[in-house]
Order: sequence, then C-alpha cells, then structure tokens
Amino acid sequence: MGAEASKTDTRERLIAAGLHLFYQRGFHATGLDQVLTRVGTTKTTFYKYFESKEDLALACIKRRDERWRARLPQLLRERAGPDPINQLREIWGVWRDWFADIAFNGCLFIHACSEFPDPNDPCHVAARANVDALRGIVRGLAEAGGLDDPAGFAHQFGLLMQGAIIYEVIDREGNAAQTASRIGELLIERASPVRSQ
Repeated sequence: MGAEASKTDTRERLIAAGLHLFYQRGFHATGLDQVLTRVGTTKTTFYKYFESKEDLALACIKRRDERWRARLPQLLRERAGPDPINQLREIWGVWRDWFADIAFNGCLFIHACSEFPDPNDPCHVAARANVDALRGIVRGLAEAGGLDDPAGFAHQFGLLMQGAIIYEVIDREGNAAQTASRIGELLIERASPVRSQ
C-alpha cells in the first residue's frame, strides 16, 4: 500500500509541476528536464507514468479541466446565490479576481489550442472540451434564467469571456473584467424576454 501511494504521489507531483510550468512558460518552451528538476525525479521514473512530455501535457490539461468544471459552478453559487442571472453576472467577479492573481498568465486551454493547433491533436481536443464545457455552463444558466436563445447567448457570452482573458493578458491594465461585465449586461438585457407591464 505504501508503494502504491508513492506511485500516486509521484504521478501527482509530475502533473502539479507540469501544470505550473506549462501555464507559466508554455507547453513547447518547457523542457522535460525542467519538469523533472522541479519534481526531483529522473526520466526513468517519469516514463513509468507518461509516454512523453505531450502525454504529461494532456494529463495536465485534463486535470485543470476537471477542476474548472467543478469549481466554477461552485464559486458562482457561493458568491451569487441560487439565481442563475446573478450567477452569470458573477462570472466577471470571478474573472476579476483571477486576473488580479499574481500568477495569472491567461488561460491554459487557450494556450493549449494555440500550441497544439491541429484540431485532432489530443491536447487540442482536451482543451477545446473545456471551452465547450464553459459554454455549456453559461447555456445552462441562461436556460434556467429564462433568457431567449440560450445557445446563441452562450456563444456570445463565451466569446466575451475568452476575449476578456486575452485582453487582460495583452494589456495587463486590470480592467478587462469590468469592461466585459458591462458588455455582458447588455447581452443579458437583450436576451431577457419582454414582459408586459
């Protein structure tokens, strides 16, 4: 049991190191030796868990995806309560706090889609799945909130979410989330069904 726990720990430490380095430095700019040095292990040990650096990258993307899919809805409920429209609005509060984090360096999934541009590459497919999942979360909130055309709304709102991330990476002025929230409010207003007075 101790050996099994040690194996799991080593694999988890490789994923944790990969997540940090790939996010901060990029997938292709990060060498396998950098990951191994951070973990304090050897290539022989590494290849017991992963076939290649790309295999590790895929595991890292999937791990980050699992965390985001679980964490974002939880954060929105904690911060905005049960109302789905308030949760949509609170996305920008989550983005604002994320952008203010000293470790913020954009979106791992956008990086992955850029660095693995072949749409059939497993890393690209896994990263795209996260973008689709986030759009699905927005669509679910739009449906629950009674907005018109939830799929179309989710497409536009999702584009705004991704655009805000890129904008913040480019200019680092700390106002991308606030600007996006104003545009997001217009999208919500436009998608709200007209109610008779």
